[in-house]
Amino acid sequence: MKTLVKNGTVVTSTNEFAADILIEDEKISMIAQNIDIEADTVIDAAGKYVLPGGVDNHSHFEALNTDGVTTNAGYDTTWVALKGGTTTIVDFCTNEPGMNMMESLEYRLNVRSKGKLAPDMAIHACCTDYRGEETLDEIEELVKAGVPSMKLFLAYKPTPLYMDDYKLLNCLKKAGEVGMTMMVHAENPDVLDYERNSMAEKGCLDPKYHYMTRPPYGEAEAVARAIRFADAMDCPLCVVHVSCEEAAKVIQQARAEGSLVIGETCPHYLVLDKHKMDDPDFDQAARWVCSPPLRDEEDREYLWKCLNHDWISIVGSDNSSIPLYQKHWGEGDFRKIPNGCPGAGDRLNALWTYGVEKGKITRQKLVDIYATQPAKLNGIFPQKGTIDIGTDGDLVIFDPEYKGTVTVETNPTGVEYNVFEGCEQIGRADTVLLRGEVVVENGEYLDKPVFGKFVPGKPYGLAYELKK
Repeated sequence: MKTLVKNGTVVTSTNEFAADILIEDEKISMIAQNIDIEADTVIDAAGKYVLPGGVDNHSHFEALNTDGVTTNAGYDTTWVALKGGTTTIVDFCTNEPGMNMMESLEYRLNVRSKGKLAPDMAIHACCTDYRGEETLDEIEELVKAGVPSMKLFLAYKPTPLYMDDYKLLNCLKKAGEVGMTMMVHAENPDVLDYERNSMAEKGCLDPKYHYMTRPPYGEAEAVARAIRFADAMDCPLCVVHVSCEEAAKVIQQARAEGSLVIGETCPHYLVLDKHKMDDPDFDQAARWVCSPPLRDEEDREYLWKCLNHDWISIVGSDNSSIPLYQKHWGEGDFRKIPNGCPGAGDRLNALWTYGVEKGKITRQKLVDIYATQPAKLNGIFPQKGTIDIGTDGDLVIFDPEYKGTVTVETNPTGVEYNVFEGCEQIGRADTVLLRGEVVVENGEYLDKPVFGKFVPGKPYGLAYELKK
């Protein structure tokens, strides 16, 4: 099968040029001007930008809470990522109840996501049941199975998610020996307990107290500790969902000193304000409860600055599409509200509208942080994350002239709400190709049989390149 994209302006992380693109048998076979070859499908991209398909470094579909209960929308909603211009998600594989990490990986690939996966998918392991030597041995097995990254939680004490310093050091040491990149959710659990319990004792239990009890200093301390430990164990680190200036400055300083650390932030930290949670209507306020919490304007501006200077290198969605009925589990006590915001379909739109259109980032920087760097981190570059001969035919034909307002109807999330509801939107993914197949047309997902597949990653990814 041949697909020809004509007359567009190709944008990569390093270049921008006019060209046609020919895709044959799922791979890009030619990039040139005025390609004159008969194709099965011809797409006119005149007046539009042709971007690499997005790679979302951070998604949670069918995630399990500490009780083993599924709290997020399922893989049958992954099509929302395609609609928003993401052709590869990198999903987190937590321990299934009673299973180790390798068993959980097999279950996620062959049971949970089978027959439901719309985009392609790479995997981060997520250790939520530390078993000593068994877990350390599994780290090497995971790398061989195409999973070269793993996430550890420094928060959520005393649940099974929590990773104390001893366990953290052991995992970092082993990961560094086999080329795995370790990822951390960095918040100090004792700071959280102190702040949250202090508020609860005063009867302060509304959703707004969520952001008041997860202070920037708790995030920054955990980031600094994780970097120090990773340096000592000679293991590259990715700090996910950085939300505030204080934590970002820790990463900035560490990189200046030679630490092998990559920072990731998310669209909601770049666009939305913590005072969304001040709404007296629980149904409204609870939907913005995520961890770390939304912050202030000063934090948002500093995060944009960090992206421009490569102090933070990746923007992932941290998609957690939690239904409102589950958010209501915490009505009357903010500490029980399931944490997370949907966003798999809004990453590209938010970065273009609030980054490119406002002059905060260039088009090439957008491609870098939404596609190229995430692909490199996960060991799937150049198969994913760029436009070149031999790469997968994952393309987004982006219409910069589109103007609209975000609603859950125009920008579906898999649940009843969209946290960007009411936000301005400039530009959209008009046509999306996954391995040469058109899956989005005129901004709408084409409801056809899904054919997403697992994309194994190679070890020694982006963070290891900092050694060079």
